[in-house]
Amino acid sequence: MSIVTTYSVEGMTCGGCAKRVRTALDAALPEIDGIEIDPKAGRVQISTATPISQEAVRSAVEKSGYRFAGVLS
Repeated sequence: MSIVTTYSVEGMTCGGCAKRVRTALDAALPEIDGIEIDPKAGRVQISTATPISQEAVRSAVEKSGYRFAGVLS
């Protein structure tokens, strides 16, 4: 069963922004099974088999140049 968590990320405006965030998350968190990003809404949804650290997600997002604004669900 997958754990799905949605995060708020500020500053994304386009597909290029989403690609930068996806690349950073993939590199930092290889345990991620799936990522869905809606740059206009500022949402990043991550699926994993095991829980991941919110701080690890924050770090990857901020290294990609965007502001991590917390967990939505």
